[in-house]
Amino acid sequence: MSLSRPQRLKSWLSVLSLVVVASLALTGCSGSSPADSGSGGSAKQVLTFGLSADPAQPITGASQGTAVNQLLTMVHRGLTSFDASGQAVPALAKSIETPDDTTYVFTLYDGLTFSDGSELNADNVKNTLEYYRDPANGSQLAAFLADIESIESDGASQVTVKLSQPNNAFLQYLALPYAGIVPDASLNPDTANWVGAGPWKMTNLDQGIGLTMKKNENYYDAENIALDQIDVKFYADGEARTNALLSGDVDLIDYVTWENFDRVANAGFTVDQVNGPFQYVQFNVEDGPFADPKVRQAVAYALNRDNSVLAAFQSNGKPLNGLAIPESDPAYNENLANLWSYDPEKAKSLLAEAGYADGFSARLLSTSQYTFLQDNALSVQEDLKAIGIDVTLDAPDWSTRVSQGNEGDYDIAVSGDSGAVADPSYLLNWVTDDRTYNVSWGYKNDEIADLIGQGLQATDDTAKQGIYQQIGKLWAEDVPFASLNTRAQAYGYSDSVKGFSNLPGTLTFYSGYMLANTSMQ
Repeated sequence: MSLSRPQRLKSWLSVLSLVVVASLALTGCSGSSPADSGSGGSAKQVLTFGLSADPAQPITGASQGTAVNQLLTMVHRGLTSFDASGQAVPALAKSIETPDDTTYVFTLYDGLTFSDGSELNADNVKNTLEYYRDPANGSQLAAFLADIESIESDGASQVTVKLSQPNNAFLQYLALPYAGIVPDASLNPDTANWVGAGPWKMTNLDQGIGLTMKKNENYYDAENIALDQIDVKFYADGEARTNALLSGDVDLIDYVTWENFDRVANAGFTVDQVNGPFQYVQFNVEDGPFADPKVRQAVAYALNRDNSVLAAFQSNGKPLNGLAIPESDPAYNENLANLWSYDPEKAKSLLAEAGYADGFSARLLSTSQYTFLQDNALSVQEDLKAIGIDVTLDAPDWSTRVSQGNEGDYDIAVSGDSGAVADPSYLLNWVTDDRTYNVSWGYKNDEIADLIGQGLQATDDTAKQGIYQQIGKLWAEDVPFASLNTRAQAYGYSDSVKGFSNLPGTLTFYSGYMLANTSMQ
């Protein structure tokens, strides 16, 4: 059964919430960090984790990037979580019942508390969800939870959520790391969002250096958490992070750089990689040549995606000729991943039809801070030159690139992103004139947006696939963005790390959830 399909959810008993938390017997070893003697003389299990960035202070309801999400998966839990296969499964809710396609009845575990020892009850759940669904709070979950019509609490252990229409990704959105249930005192943008109901609690934050995660004995499934402590060290530099793993200073790192995949593997470490995040070309469609969909089509057919994978990722990725939709999703069809082909002659013909037979000049925005984005941009620059578009590369630091993107200060740009969840409804951001740095400036397509909404409401798999066939046809013609490739995203870890796994596809950035499965041997 799949928890992301409302029509299949009749009753999820508490045992299902333990699918991802296998019973792990404590071993006698601790990994690279010093181990103190635990109760009964057993050695503490301590994992040392090399994290790829110094995280920002977490804000309730905000998506603040990979590093913060990694930490939120440790200190928080929501009503649902993700299992190792990427499916949404019960977490704080021991059962979820769906008497109809728009009603969800969540029954909490008995005796839940937050990591500070305060009670966690149905009122906390109601108040948290109410906060998340209100855009006035600056919540980045508001759009995902917009279908919530009402939330009722019995004040103890049961919460009933009524949606205005079916939403077959609803439980996936509740599993996001920044959708954890929090104390009422954290429901504001000023309180650091460290108090949660997850397997660990944060201590000893040393900005720029690291922090410590201590096992949360109040966690509802604490007896099945093997790791007593996670020592997190910050390594923004990829080489330094890799060297820390190879030297034994850390047991596990996120974000293995592509040029180090072979080096890490050849040294006897696991390189656990998945293809998920995708790169693409976005457009300023308010004026100029790229306001014409034929010109955008020309770009889509001009891109040599095999070359871009080689240039940016040392072939640790795959060409993407269309939409990134997981094969496990009912919407998936191979033709949706192949909306365009590499066809420079067709690209030239489309330019001529649009009135640009002699080509034109344009400015391509990228960044010098992230090499893979710059390398993708250089590949795009050569491809467009071949069809007569003379591109000047604009590659500032990342902060400037974001600012320029948020102001529409570009002709075309290269971006990388991934869906908030695996459900293809994540594509909505690119067709609603979002005016943010990573979507086409000024682009809006109400027909595609409406179809995405219909896809969310579909309670039949065949119907959902049919809807996305229509979306694919429109996307190929109007080109909200021209996809380039997917990239491999990898964790590296030593043989002493057992039970950890990289979540599939775009969920890779939430793989910190799998630390609940992890032990040290």
